[in-house]
Amino acid sequence: MEKKTYYVTIHSGGMIGEIKEHVDLNDSYYDFEIMATPEEIRRLKSLFEEAHNEDVQSFVDAHIPLVSHDEFGNSEAFDQKLKRIYQTIYELGTPETKQKMEQTGVVSFMKET
Repeated sequence: MEKKTYYVTIHSGGMIGEIKEHVDLNDSYYDFEIMATPEEIRRLKSLFEEAHNEDVQSFVDAHIPLVSHDEFGNSEAFDQKLKRIYQTIYELGTPETKQKMEQTGVVSFMKET
């Protein structure tokens, strides 16, 4: 299947990420440019949804009194989902995207255990 160019933004709150097929000339902000098939985009969107669900669960768990937050493990699960998102973006990324991820330390983050 033919790959198309997409523009991916990673958010710090709310939904974890956004994928656009076109860059709006009035709002050309995006984090990464990738080349992907529709199936690869579905996989990335699914990772965004999974990470969002882990993030919401971590928030809820943090508000349960008298329970050690280490017991939940949702923060670790969220971190693992985020690493998978960045790994997928790196795999699908243009050469410029890969270079940017290497220079900004994202690749190092992906390798942390």
